[in-house]
Amino acid sequence: MILVSGGTGFVGSHLVPRLAKSEDKIRCLVRSLAKTEALREHGAELAVGDVTDPQSLREALQGIDTVIHLVAIIRETRGATFGGVNAQGTRNIVEAAQSAGVKRFIHMSALGASPNPKYRYTHSKWQGEEIVRSSNLDFIIFRPSAIFGQGFGYSFIDSMIRSLRMFPFIAPVPGSGKARFQPIWVEDVVSCIVSALQAGKDGQTYEIGGPEHLSYEEMLDTVIHVLGMRRTKLHIPIPLMRIAVIAMERTMSNPPVTSVELAQLEIDNTTHLDSVERCFGFKPLALNQGLDYIKP
Repeated sequence: MILVSGGTGFVGSHLVPRLAKSEDKIRCLVRSLAKTEALREHGAELAVGDVTDPQSLREALQGIDTVIHLVAIIRETRGATFGGVNAQGTRNIVEAAQSAGVKRFIHMSALGASPNPKYRYTHSKWQGEEIVRSSNLDFIIFRPSAIFGQGFGYSFIDSMIRSLRMFPFIAPVPGSGKARFQPIWVEDVVSCIVSALQAGKDGQTYEIGGPEHLSYEEMLDTVIHVLGMRRTKLHIPIPLMRIAVIAMERTMSNPPVTSVELAQLEIDNTTHLDSVERCFGFKPLALNQGLDYIKP
């Protein structure tokens, strides 16, 4: 039996239907029973629990052979911090998995996971990785670059769209716009997980990305083209951008970009272009081929 933490999340909502086609039984860890109809339709058992509550994980993990741990946050709120969810939450489910006799642990991290605390999100993902590595579980770690696809309101692409809709005539570009990414389609991420589940080598860390390295500005150009918009790009110096972002964070519940995300633009988010093809035997979808879901 496989436990998927975060089954109602972005990757999880694409993964569970794929797992349902196998002979494995699926149990999903959910914080509440709301919005779980799709999981039930695919035959998944539901276990109510929260990775920040160790006590709630014990029953959920009974009889489980493999955990696919997808729960994470990319934006903090008053009730959920990077340290509390991405790091301590991972520790809680790893310890509960060890106590329950789980054999295998597949962990979703992020490309750029780093011991540098300046980058708070990727630092928390690195902390989660270290917890998994130091366990006695057979593990596989995935580090995807920016994931795109339908069903996630906080992705890089969605943030770009929100920024474009805020300004009717311009397309703001933070700094030089040359920070590079390797956007990967969510269904290709799922294919990598399923492949690793079936034949992956334990103890491996897989860095995965799409078939192209694209700068922030090139990704923005692609989104503008797909949306059929006309925009004049305006490069905004990073110091000015920081001030604007702080103002948006104080006045908006869902700003197009946060201070943490802006800081991440200082570093590239790429790996080898053939990473998926070399490790999993297929060529991932390019960004401009996978954006039909954002078309008007």
